[in-house]
Amino acid sequence: MTETVLAVWTRQPLATHTLTRRERDRLAELPRRARPQWLVSRHALRVLLGVLGLPRETTGYAFPHRRLSLSHIEGAAVAAGAVRPAPRLAGIGVDLETDRQARVDTARFFLDEHERSWLASLPEHARPSEQLRLWTVKEALFKADPDNRHTVLLDYRTLDASARRGSARAGPHREPVFGYASTRLHGAHLSVAAAFHGETRTPQANAPEREPTVPTAVTFDEVADRISTTLSIPVEKLTPETTLRELAADSFLLVEMAVDLQEEFDTIFTQDELREITTLGELAGLVGAKV
Repeated sequence: MTETVLAVWTRQPLATHTLTRRERDRLAELPRRARPQWLVSRHALRVLLGVLGLPRETTGYAFPHRRLSLSHIEGAAVAAGAVRPAPRLAGIGVDLETDRQARVDTARFFLDEHERSWLASLPEHARPSEQLRLWTVKEALFKADPDNRHTVLLDYRTLDASARRGSARAGPHREPVFGYASTRLHGAHLSVAAAFHGETRTPQANAPEREPTVPTAVTFDEVADRISTTLSIPVEKLTPETTLRELAADSFLLVEMAVDLQEEFDTIFTQDELREITTLGELAGLVGAKV
């Protein structure tokens, strides 16, 4: 299964005088610090919509979307869209990440045993870049999956981790109905994925009932102490109102923080749950609810 996908990359913000009334209203709702990046993302999306011949009112599209996807890094954005969507196309996903030194221990959060084994077989100097590339592949697969409310990144397994163009599964009970391609773009890793309708997951047998456990209270201070250690931020600067964007400017740093919290408090978060929270207070509440 193949799908032709067009990607539009830009660092230019959308000119404010070209905004529609609905776009101006949406911009006004955002915190001031988020507005420049939103305008860059909207510029990429506006250009893509024009090329694809779709209505160019950007607020009329919600993500995940069957035909479109959007990703951004600090000061840049990329929009991707299927040129002529096949009937079996279920979704499109795109992810863009700048180069950085990836912590080796975060790999187990999103790579399975075979993918980690391939990564370990590479020369040491090549591993950080390939680990980050695979991160963008997994993020793109997640965004392309219309059923991603029930998955985490680790559920998506590439058939060949070394492949720049390849296929992936979403769990052991599903056919390989995902395709992806990854490349380098302006010093960043770019991956695009497409999901195709295929066999659905096999229903699972009910899990045996477990004895109820006694909830353990998790305080904000405990969560803040752990994050302070992980990100080397003075704990006195962390408040419930501190935003995750202030703590982790990109999604990969957020993963590192999430990995440490999950290990510390013996729990697990889904990608969807992390995307729903914006402040450290909400994160502490999520940890407490999971524990």
